[in-house]
Amino acid sequence: MLKVMLTSTFIASVAAIIAPTVQANTTLFESRDVLTPQQALGRFQWLEKCYPGLLVEVSDNIFDPTTPIPNEEKIANLKKVMLYKNSALRNDAKYLTFGDEDNANPKNWFAGISPTTSCLQIPSDYRISAVMVTPAMPNYCETRSRERDYEHIKSVKFSNLDNTSSNTFYSNYVGDTAKIYADKSYQLTLTPGFSGAETYPETWHVFIDWNQDGDFKDSKEMLFAGVSEQALQVEITPPTGAKKGMTKMRVTMDYLGGSNDACKEVDSGEVEDYLLYVK
Repeated sequence: MLKVMLTSTFIASVAAIIAPTVQANTTLFESRDVLTPQQALGRFQWLEKCYPGLLVEVSDNIFDPTTPIPNEEKIANLKKVMLYKNSALRNDAKYLTFGDEDNANPKNWFAGISPTTSCLQIPSDYRISAVMVTPAMPNYCETRSRERDYEHIKSVKFSNLDNTSSNTFYSNYVGDTAKIYADKSYQLTLTPGFSGAETYPETWHVFIDWNQDGDFKDSKEMLFAGVSEQALQVEITPPTGAKKGMTKMRVTMDYLGGSNDACKEVDSGEVEDYLLYVK
């Protein structure tokens, strides 16, 4: 089993972020490793199953116990301060992310986000890179498709984001984050998928909460992307005044035309949500 070395700089940053008396700021490791609070809990449970010794080492470096305590108690203490507040899962849950000595992820390796995930070996040149904080996101309206048997969103490509999926009524790909710069334009590629050989003209809408107020109702937050039986491409440029930080992008595809309202169900197709990191 790999032993991940903890640097003094990392230990200090961990202690500052985890300490219950310290106000934590969002730390964003620039990769796709952005999790929800529930996924952060899953990450801890995965490490507890696969790398319990690592959690013990982190706990020892943070709490520096003066008297010996069982490893199970050390892990429980670490879990409590990283993930819980007043016995409830924190909205700003903390979790460990991994990378090489440059805090990069050249091998595209990610730790598990569920206790049911297989125990994947941490690359030999990787170590703990940072303590991440789950982004504080507003509660967006819920929506879905009524029918998904004939068509679905097959893939979404935008900046560094490249996600391929099967047919569902709704998918929240909060762990798939596109990093964009506020002063640049990016090409969004949307590809439909079909259950059989026959294809259909699909209507696409894209919604981005540029001002991060929890809805898609403001100016320039809705884009009619077009109608196509094949992959289509559309250019997206953040509007002047787009707020920097984490926000949500919603993509809808509907054979029956869709809607300019991001909260309205689509008739036949799919809805997918993603995170955007605007720099």
